Amino acid sequence: MTVSSPKRRESEPSVHWTDAAAQARLRLDGVRFGQREIELRRLADKLAVNPQTLRRALAALKFVETIEAERFLKGLSLRAAPVAAIEHLARWHAYDRAAALRAARLVANGEYTVAALGVAEKAARLASQPNGIGRSLLQGCRLRVGPVLKAQFKTHEMDSQTVRRAEEPSVDFRFRPRGAKRWTIAAVIMGPYRDQKLYETRLGDFIVRALGLGMIYARVILVVPTAAVKRRCLAWMKSNGVRDAAFDIQIISREP
Repeated sequence: MTVSSPKRRESEPSVHWTDAAAQARLRLDGVRFGQREIELRRLADKLAVNPQTLRRALAALKFVETIEAERFLKGLSLRAAPVAAIEHLARWHAYDRAAALRAARLVANGEYTVAALGVAEKAARLASQPNGIGRSLLQGCRLRVGPVLKAQFKTHEMDSQTVRRAEEPSVDFRFRPRGAKRWTIAAVIMGPYRDQKLYETRLGDFIVRALGLGMIYARVILVVPTAAVKRRCLAWMKSNGVRDAAFDIQIISREP
């Protein structure tokens, strides 16, 4: 995604999505919650882009910086890749970190088109489900979690679609005030996994995902099945310098 103004002269450089995201983050830093959306829209107007495009860029930059912070991935250049490619990688990273990093190296080397990457991620996601997240297990968990969240946001409209457009972040549930155009609250279910050890090995990926979604939604909820998993999440966040208030962690068990 290259951001450029329709009035730009040919001699003027366009603004790359990473630069647009960096500008947005700088402008939003320290801005009170109620003013963040106003400031983001002002910058989007200045850059001649849709505010949602800017939100996607912010989330993508957050994910790229997370990858760059890993010791053995410092030389991996993902900033030249399109935002859509970064979103595919972030989605992949949430359930299979090793495979996502292999794909990231191919993306950095220019060996993956966005379309091919999307197909590969979807195939990997479907293949991973029998070993960890079974369709019936996931559906049962969604049927349990959905009503609990809906009861918390009685005045909001809920979106529980499982398939979203390519430009929309992958979440389990979205909420917005009735009559509003923008979805303001997102909820992501960790897992669910039959193998309880997977919560331990993959919670970091879900936390990073929740942090990225915080660039797009005013409030993000990470749903976990037990108090023990929540404690592990908080410990991981503390050890990595992440504020407890960065997003909500709610315990909603699979069973009533």
